[in-house]
Amino acid sequence: MKEKIERLKKLTYIPQKEIAWLIEQAEQTVKQQEIIEENKRQQEVTVHQFRQAQKDIQHLSGDRKRYKQALEKIITNLSFAITVAQNELEGDAE
Repeated sequence: MKEKIERLKKLTYIPQKEIAWLIEQAEQTVKQQEIIEENKRQQEVTVHQFRQAQKDIQHLSGDRKRYKQALEKIITNLSFAITVAQNELEGDAE
């Protein structure tokens, strides 16, 4: 392709066939540039989605930890309440 471009640069008159080739190359270049730009855009979207997913995971992990701690407190309180109730029942039975 470089050779063909160099040959065209030297011509003062460019034949129709060569002009058609130049137009075709220009169109291909434009299409390739559009594809590259779309790929970059999709990559940016993917990176944004990945970062958002990371934030969501961190947030959910924090929520999970808080829920677990709250549940452990509830279980501890229920265990204590059950023990107190059992002691009262045993005291009433005596």
